[in-house]
Amino acid sequence: MSKTINSLVKAVNILKLYLDEDKSLGITEFSRALDIPKPTVQNIVSTLEENGLLEKDPMTRGYRLGPVLFQLGMQYANSMDLTMIARVWLEKLCHQYGEMSQAGIIMGERIVIVMKVEPDANYMVFPQTGSVIPPHSTAIGKVLLSWMSPVLRDRILADCTFTKFTDKTIGSREDYLKELEKVKQNGIAFDFEESINGLSCIAGPVFNNKNECMAAVSLSGNASKIEGRQNEIIDAVKYICYRISEQMGYRNRGA
Repeated sequence: MSKTINSLVKAVNILKLYLDEDKSLGITEFSRALDIPKPTVQNIVSTLEENGLLEKDPMTRGYRLGPVLFQLGMQYANSMDLTMIARVWLEKLCHQYGEMSQAGIIMGERIVIVMKVEPDANYMVFPQTGSVIPPHSTAIGKVLLSWMSPVLRDRILADCTFTKFTDKTIGSREDYLKELEKVKQNGIAFDFEESINGLSCIAGPVFNNKNECMAAVSLSGNASKIEGRQNEIIDAVKYICYRISEQMGYRNRGA
């Protein structure tokens, strides 16, 4: 490895230390964490500071991330959105099982499907006034309400009549809240013929860079097929949700 590339790798590793730190760091901390001599660290940090990638904290005299990194991060965020990122993963999920995959979000106090991919590989991005689905009978609705603030959840449920679409639909607020506890505990939600007879769905949460649930992704299809491969599909949905979350800036600090 050339000296230039070696220095670049060290510079990148210095910046990556901030992935797990939200405070300023000093030369000694960089040196100790990466096992790099202090003079080398000082040279690299000076270069990063000159280029706006790090800046000195006047209070601690340590270094924090600089404005150029913030600008680059904003540029990245602006160039990516949920539908752009989710499209590829929804297609993978759909093609893997030959069933429809969907993404849904909260718009105001409604749950809206913003994208779906059907087995023929066609997909559709709905407008903001797109398909509105009930919260109590759908797996996507259960996911979104499970991670929602209690205040917003109460507002949505105040207007929910808990209509029984099938004999398996949850019919009361009390039972629904118990279901939400299970969803949040297990990280997955089910709609086993609760919305339409013969149709089942498995959904999981997508998180953003603030570790907030910003969307839900699901796989829906023939009830016997979905339920017959339930464990396999759960793993696939969780994996897809995690990968989308990663690209939306989520980091599982508990992992």
